[in-house]
Amino acid sequence: MPASSSPVPAPRGSVGRHALEGGAAVVAAALTMSACGATAALALGAQSSTALSRLVPALLSMSVGGHLTLDSGSAATGGGRTGALGGMSGGGLTLELGGQVSALPLTLTFLGTMVLALGFFRPLRRRGRPTPDLLWARFGGALATTLALFTGAALLGRGTVRLPKGLTQGMGTATGGSGGGTGGIPGAGLSSVGFRTDVVSTVFFALLWVVLVVGIGCLAARRTKLPRPLALSRLRLKWHPLTSTLAGMCTALCCIPLALGALAGAAALVGPPQAAKAAGAMLLAGPNLLVVALTSGLGSSWHAAIQQQSEADSILGGFGGTGTPLGGEGMNRSVAVSSWSGTGLPLWLIGLIVLLGLLARVGYLAAARTPVRTARQEADAVLGRHVELALRAGVTVGMATMLFCLTAQGSAQIGMSMMGSEMGGMTAGLHSAVRLSGLTGFVLAAVCAYGGSRLHALRSSRRAPVGPPALKAGRVRRAVTR
Repeated sequence: MPASSSPVPAPRGSVGRHALEGGAAVVAAALTMSACGATAALALGAQSSTALSRLVPALLSMSVGGHLTLDSGSAATGGGRTGALGGMSGGGLTLELGGQVSALPLTLTFLGTMVLALGFFRPLRRRGRPTPDLLWARFGGALATTLALFTGAALLGRGTVRLPKGLTQGMGTATGGSGGGTGGIPGAGLSSVGFRTDVVSTVFFALLWVVLVVGIGCLAARRTKLPRPLALSRLRLKWHPLTSTLAGMCTALCCIPLALGALAGAAALVGPPQAAKAAGAMLLAGPNLLVVALTSGLGSSWHAAIQQQSEADSILGGFGGTGTPLGGEGMNRSVAVSSWSGTGLPLWLIGLIVLLGLLARVGYLAAARTPVRTARQEADAVLGRHVELALRAGVTVGMATMLFCLTAQGSAQIGMSMMGSEMGGMTAGLHSAVRLSGLTGFVLAAVCAYGGSRLHALRSSRRAPVGPPALKAGRVRRAVTR
């Protein structure tokens, strides 16, 4: 009798090998994120403002949740010059800039998540089923590498960036100077600002990122050999159909901005330079824009605002200054992004229509991947299978919506002080109502998933069975009778 042709699985591997492969997955993810960040920085022309060897580690740190701190040190006005400060001269005035930037370039986060998940779980397909200690060794190697790698990235992510000329001139004029003239506050002292990455927040959120990716992957991974206690656990059996469907849907959606960025980059080779700027923006924040568009359909009121404030008016007035305050009415702007209607329809309506179709599809596919209950399970169940799937979808989508809204937000704040007194500054940000989005996401996902599950059950009952003609007709007759 011929031997079986089924492939023989490879050995499980040693503890050390699994630990090294877990660390290699993190290294591959970090290299992919760094390459994408460098490409985006080159497309945006950032190499003319700061060194890429410092900017790319800063972007890598920001992609996992680290924030940047801005600090110019101090710049003294030219001694012996008189101007808008009423003739003060001598040793000069100490001028300082400081601030903070908190934003996640979600394109880098998405690419890193995909590479980390593939590198962590895909090699397990070709081997024998691992034991729990091997999976823990794999996870430990990933955590140790993350700790070392992102600590180094946070330490390297510091340098100096030149400020835009319009910003420096605006600050100089707003505080009573001429932005580089012969009096007041010279713009040369505001020409650059230093940045550094917070090491503690970067390392903490990087470790949390790896924990979330591995934890969700243990529930959503398909065709992957996991330890038997995990593969047959009640948690995975119940949540695997839904989490795998949502993971695939999110992956497909996040690939859209990458495709648009690639098209814009190709157009920049033969087209206007604005195409390169668009490609760089997509390679940094494409998924951020996608989150804004989709969550607008859940009632999330996204607002982009820029506000300039100043407390220098009274100080300068005492010295005879004539500048206008940074907080003038013409300087403050706020845009309701959710109400944008550049395509003829408001953004929230477009997001709602897209979400209805996507969530119904999620319910349909999750119902198709859910094993049919046995008679005993059906009798012991508290809820029907359609209602149970709808509640799981609502909880998962509601929590994911709040997470996406938090990560898509961003803010930047820069302030100016003189002689230890706050002179003013500028704040810009993109914000939304997170709790409302989570609540509406729960309701909409539950309703759509219930409808998708019902639709799958209806189509399954009407699907003609395969068999002999007489038996087939009998089965169809019995189905119709029911």
